[in-house]
Amino acid sequence: MQQTTPIEIGIAVADLDRMLDFYARVLSCTEERRADIPGSMSGPLAVSEDGYLNVWLTTPNGERIKLMRPPSPPASAVVADYLTTQSGIAFFTFYCSDLTATLALAEELGAVVRSDRSFIEEGLSLRLCFLTDPEGNVFELVERNP
Repeated sequence: MQQTTPIEIGIAVADLDRMLDFYARVLSCTEERRADIPGSMSGPLAVSEDGYLNVWLTTPNGERIKLMRPPSPPASAVVADYLTTQSGIAFFTFYCSDLTATLALAEELGAVVRSDRSFIEEGLSLRLCFLTDPEGNVFELVERNP
């Protein structure tokens, strides 16, 4: 197989406007397009029984995040204390040039830090932290310093 486009990650959301603002401001994503996906398509695909609104975001590096808002809010994700204690996709990672500023904005907009803050101290060659976005999806921020 030859991959033809960048990877896309789908995230079911309850508050589309809040999540659009979060991903645009914190992770510099831009909205590319949106489409109403009818139940006649989403049901047989096992995505949503009654259709959903799909919004495609693009990261600065070309990856795509699809925010999917169904007619009824989805159940909140249950995240284990330790990400490797349950199977499935545990998190996604974003590399940034200024972890301090990115983290401050993320927290201002409702993100919650999950990891020990000792890994974000200035002067480290590798700074990182795990957070949940405003709806509980886990992601990692990483800053590499020479």
